[in-house]
Amino acid sequence: MAGFSVAAGLRDAGYTGGVTIIDPHETALDRPPLSTEYLVGDDVELALAPDQWFVDNAVTWIQDTVLRLNQRPAHGSSRLVVETLTEQVEADEVVIATGAVPKTLELDKPVYTLRSLADADALRDALRPGTSVAIAGSGLLAPELATSAKHLGANVTAFTPQVPATQIFGELADVLYTTMTEQVEVVPRRLTVSENLDHFDIVIAAVGVEPAVTVAEGSGVSIDDGIVVDDGYRTSLAGVYAIGDVCRKHGQSRQDHWDHGRASAARVVHTIMGTQPDAPTPQWVWSDQFGHDAQAVGRVIPQAHEQLVHRGDNVIFVVDGDQLIGAAAVDDRKVIRAATRMITRGIAVDPDQLADVEMSLRQLLR
Repeated sequence: MAGFSVAAGLRDAGYTGGVTIIDPHETALDRPPLSTEYLVGDDVELALAPDQWFVDNAVTWIQDTVLRLNQRPAHGSSRLVVETLTEQVEADEVVIATGAVPKTLELDKPVYTLRSLADADALRDALRPGTSVAIAGSGLLAPELATSAKHLGANVTAFTPQVPATQIFGELADVLYTTMTEQVEVVPRRLTVSENLDHFDIVIAAVGVEPAVTVAEGSGVSIDDGIVVDDGYRTSLAGVYAIGDVCRKHGQSRQDHWDHGRASAARVVHTIMGTQPDAPTPQWVWSDQFGHDAQAVGRVIPQAHEQLVHRGDNVIFVVDGDQLIGAAAVDDRKVIRAATRMITRGIAVDPDQLADVEMSLRQLLR
């Protein structure tokens, strides 16, 4: 998604040079539905654009696997060379958007992970009615996989050492966790090699990811828990950028979620074009699990000087003075839309009004 977004963004910005995307898939795919709609067999469109879009926008799609990034002197200057399994592609600028690879578990059972279309296809074949599956993880992916596996008729046991996604949804993560315990068996500990897995047919590992930095190794690009970039997503090598899950901003933690891929793609387009970037938008994360639509925008874990505001049982806000810092909601998309506008526009808020379920949030946007 991130790489495609750069190509689309460059064309929208008036870039007239050649644009080439190298990817092992047949076309650009949207990954979030893989763990939900696609996995359970729903009719969902994964392609981010039809084939004609690439023709109309003069974007070349090369279905291949990138091996490494090199530099090669050409005509008195140094050009970048992307080496694939079948060819070498020269470029003046390269955006690395290779994402991340899932971590796995070394167990005496078939262990599945989910990151690619092939992963989803293999997992869907394995999740037959009556299959006993152990799912390990404490992030967003584990509950989503548990939801899909149960929908497919599998007997699900989730191993999670903590309430999943607390850093994303704050206190509302408890609401989701309670629902999960009502729907599947939950074991409140980490799944380890010492676990007795005799009654499980398969194991699904949703235990995190590692940045896919292999293509950049040896290129001169700085790598430290991801490809290190500045605020414009420039790497330490001139003409090379990195976005999405594969990168980490200098001095910050790496971010592994869809919205960061979108935002970093939009930002690097401005860097390449030399234009002023838009004001940053707050991070947005969502998850569909066990019939709930959970969403969060901004930061929902309050710091010592900030106030946590409850609006009913399924909505929380974090407020600093009269400024909204973040919000989370379960089954209430309108709250997230309103909160996003409040944060991006810097609208002053009153905690008492936010907490009042009788007051429409739309009124607070005026």
